Amino acid sequence: MPLPQTDTGYAPGSSGTGGSSAASASPVQYWPLSKCKRAVTDYLSSKREEIDEQKQSRLYYHSSQWTSAQLETLRRRNQPAMTFNRISRKIDGVVGLLERLRQDPKAFPRTPKHEQGAELATAVIRYVLDANEWAAKSPEVARDGAIDGVGGIEIILKRGDRGDVDIGFEIVEPDTFVYDPRSHREDFSDARYMGVSKWVDVDTAKQMFPDKADQIEADSDNDNELSTDSDREKRWFVSDGVTSWVRLVDLWYQHKGGWCYTILTGSAVLMEGESWLKDAAGNQECKYIMFSGSVDQDGDRYGFVRNMKSAQDGINAKQSKMQHILASRRLVLTNGAVQDVEVTRKEWARPDGVVVVNPGGEVKPDDQSFDFAGWSKLLELNLAEIENFGPNPALIGQGIENKSGRAIALLQQAGIAELGPYILAYKGWKLRVYRAVWMAVQQHWQGERWIRVTDDDQVAQFIQINGIGVDPNTGMPTIVNAVGSIDVDIIIDESPDYVNMQAYAYDTLTTLAQQGSQVPPDVLIELSPLTYSVKQKIQERLQQAAQQPNPAVAMKQQELALKSQEAQQSAQIKAQSAQQDFALKASAQEQNIQLEQEKAAREFALKQQQAQWDVQLEREKMDNQMIVAQHKAALDANVRANSAAQNNGS
Repeated sequence: MPLPQTDTGYAPGSSGTGGSSAASASPVQYWPLSKCKRAVTDYLSSKREEIDEQKQSRLYYHSSQWTSAQLETLRRRNQPAMTFNRISRKIDGVVGLLERLRQDPKAFPRTPKHEQGAELATAVIRYVLDANEWAAKSPEVARDGAIDGVGGIEIILKRGDRGDVDIGFEIVEPDTFVYDPRSHREDFSDARYMGVSKWVDVDTAKQMFPDKADQIEADSDNDNELSTDSDREKRWFVSDGVTSWVRLVDLWYQHKGGWCYTILTGSAVLMEGESWLKDAAGNQECKYIMFSGSVDQDGDRYGFVRNMKSAQDGINAKQSKMQHILASRRLVLTNGAVQDVEVTRKEWARPDGVVVVNPGGEVKPDDQSFDFAGWSKLLELNLAEIENFGPNPALIGQGIENKSGRAIALLQQAGIAELGPYILAYKGWKLRVYRAVWMAVQQHWQGERWIRVTDDDQVAQFIQINGIGVDPNTGMPTIVNAVGSIDVDIIIDESPDYVNMQAYAYDTLTTLAQQGSQVPPDVLIELSPLTYSVKQKIQERLQQAAQQPNPAVAMKQQELALKSQEAQQSAQIKAQSAQQDFALKASAQEQNIQLEQEKAAREFALKQQQAQWDVQLEREKMDNQMIVAQHKAALDANVRANSAAQNNGS
C-alpha cells in the first residue's frame, strides 16, 4: 500500500484513473462501504481453515512445531522436546533451486519489423526490475508461495528522482492478503476482488489522508472484524496506550468491465478510483499479481508444509522418544524388593546412585533395545518421506560423489519433476509481472531518462528513453525511443541468465585448461568475472605482447627454425637414399625376372623336343609291331597251308 502522491494512482481529490475522494462527485458508482466490508469479512469467514493452515505453516517453517499441550505433556514425563526442522531446509532448498534456474526477462518480436522494439522492451523491463531489487524480492515471493501457498507483488507508482512518475513494486505479505474466496485458479484470474488489510499507525494514516483525520481517529484500535488475526498482529499491533492503530483495507475489485479500488476503514471510505494499469488491449488491470503453488478440492490454497507436516511430526516425536529411552531405565523388581520404589527409581537413574535391595528381593533393568530399534526404524521411514520430497540430495549436490554424470542428471531431473506444478506456476507469475511492468512503463514513463544495458559490454552501455533528437531525414527535432508510442507486437518470455551462463562457461574452460587443454587466454579473460575496464587493459596488453614478442620467444623460434631446417635436410637425404635403394632393388628384380623367363623358355623347348622324340619312338614302335604282326600272319598262313596239304595227301 504505497503512500499517496499527486502523480500516482493514489491521489486524494483527483478523478478518473487517478482516484477520487469519497466526498467528491465521480461518474463511476463504486462499491459502497458495506459491500467492501462484506467482501473482506466473506473472505475471513469462508477461508478460516486456509488462514489457520497458513499460520500453522509459518510456525512449522520457523521451528515452532510443538503445541502448548504437547509441551506440557512432555514436561510431566521429563521427556525432551526435540525439533529437527526438515521442512525449512526443504523449502529453502526449493527457493535455492529456483534461483539456480533463474532466467532474465526477454522480449521476442513476432515479426522482423518489431525487433528494435523488442530489444528496447527487454532493456526497459530489466532496468525496472533491477531498480526495484527484483533479485532480492522474487525469492521472498517464492518462499511465501512455498510456505503459505500464496505469494505475489503489487505494482505501484512512485515519485522518481526527477519528480516524474516511476514504476515500482512491493511484496504482498500473505497474512495481509484477502481475495475472492470463490477463486480457485492458481493465477487468481477468476478472482473478482483482491486486496490487503493491515494495521497502520494512526499518525501515518492521517498523513496519508489528511481530509479524513476525524474518521481515522474514530476508528483507531477498532475494526477487529477486518483483521486476519495473524500471530504477528497479536504481538506487535496491540494498543499499548502510546501508539494507536487503525485498520486500513486497500480493496481492488472488478466493476463495470474494469478494475476499481477503494481504501477504507471500518466506518469510512478514505479514497476510491479506477485502476491506473492497463493491458495490451487497453483493458484495466488489477495491481495485485499473485500466484499459488497448489489449490485443493475445496479451493483452499496451500504450500509444501501440508504434505510434509505428518513426517515432520513423526521425526520430532521419535527423536524425543528415543532420547527419553536412552536417558531413562525401566526397572523390573519383585514385590517388596525395595523399601521405597520412588527412591529406588531416582537412585537407579543417578550415575553414582545406591540401590538398597531387601533380602530375597531382586531388581534388574528391563531390556529396551527392541523398543529403541523399533523407534529407529520408524524414524528412518519419516526421514525418507521428507528426503524424497521435492529437491532430493542429488539436486543440491549431496551424495553424488561416486556416481556417473548420467546417473547424477537422472537423479536431479527426478527432483525437479516433483516440483513441476509449482515451478510452472511460479514462472507464469513472473511472466505476468514482466508484462505488467512493460505496460505500466508505456503508460506512465513520460520524461527523458537513460537506462543502462548490463547484459552485453560490446554494445552501447546506456539507452536514451523519451529523449530529444534530430530526425536524419527531415532535420527536425524528434523524440528518441518514446516507449509510450512504440507500436510493437512482442512476446515476453525468459532467457538464460547472462551472468550465470558466463560464470558456468568460465568455470568449464578453466577446468579444461587445468587438465591440459589449449584454451585461448583472451577467451578466459572475456568470460572472467573481472570488470569491463580491467578486461580491456589485459586484452590490450595481450595484443601488444603478441605484436612484440620477447627475445626469449624469438630465440626459441630461431632454435625451432634451425631444428626444422635440419630435420628437412635429414629427411631429404633419407629420401634420396631410399630412392637409390629402391632403384637398385628394382634393377635386381628385373634381372631376376629376365633370368627366370630365359630358364622357363629353355625348359619349355626341352620339353617340346622330348615330346617330339617320344612321339617318333611311339610311331616306330607301332610300325615294328605291324611288321611283326604281318610276318606272324604270313607264317600262320603257311603253317595252315602245309597242314592242309598233308591232310589232302594222306
